Amino acid sequence: MARAAAADAVDADDGSTKVDVRAWLDAREGRREAVAGVFAIYDVDGVCQYVDYARNVEQAVRAVRGRVGAQRAAWTRVMAFRNAAMATKDVLASEARRWREALGTTPALNAEWDAEDEDDTKSARASVETTEPSKDPVVSPFAANVGADGESKVTEGDGVGSEDADAPKLELTMENVDKALDEVRPYLIADGGNVELMSIENGIVVVRLNGACGSCASSSATMKGGIEKLLKQKFGDAVEEVCNVSGELEEMSVETIEEYLGKLRNSIKSYGGECKVLTLERGVLLLEFKGPQALAFSIAESIKKKFPLVRECKIKQIA
Repeated sequence: MARAAAADAVDADDGSTKVDVRAWLDAREGRREAVAGVFAIYDVDGVCQYVDYARNVEQAVRAVRGRVGAQRAAWTRVMAFRNAAMATKDVLASEARRWREALGTTPALNAEWDAEDEDDTKSARASVETTEPSKDPVVSPFAANVGADGESKVTEGDGVGSEDADAPKLELTMENVDKALDEVRPYLIADGGNVELMSIENGIVVVRLNGACGSCASSSATMKGGIEKLLKQKFGDAVEEVCNVSGELEEMSVETIEEYLGKLRNSIKSYGGECKVLTLERGVLLLEFKGPQALAFSIAESIKKKFPLVRECKIKQIA
């Protein structure tokens, strides 16, 4: 079961799911392409230990696990950038930095290794930085002037979403956001897709990528490197996050989330767990939970996938 789940996660690798490291590596085995991306490593208790980027994520994850062992590298979360035009060092480093900032603290291994003097052991990235990304990428609609080396030549003030940093920010409304998205729609349409604005709530902009964009392996990179970047340029700090939904947008409330948990309770109970919703404020959900820690993470990920407007799912463990 874990192996099958890991195989599904490898196919997606969209940064939304934690997977058992050993199972993820087994699922990657035999796949020839070297995928660039951002990854996080979690210990057996689900505490994030390391966040980084690499030209070959599989090699990097193996390097970290080999160095610290299975206890400190029990889970992984990966966002793959299969589009070479998006997998530039600047984009990867920016996304890794965003992951670390979202934690609110420096992961333990990042702090330990950054303090070391030896460059060859400072991070897992040192051994994989020169690995070539996969060949024949689909060029991102947001990458202008892509060179023969696959690196995007977009510079500050060039391309989609260029904004003067001092320019006044727009009011975050459905009308203004939809108008802003018109800047990227021609590129998406030319690539066989489109973007649809679904809702705005507490700074979270929910969109749906349609057509080829919805099924593209680079959709996560398109979201973060293109659409989210554009909207943050236009609306500043009013935009906390942009997320993509594939189906109908579920109404988010304590009642609807509790109803969803009700459908999972038999399964949760069979694994020795109990769970209920305590509070929901500005997209932050607090759950009361009893049972195995790994089960709590699975429940949290399932809820965030079902309700994209849940920005964070906190767990209050009880005995």
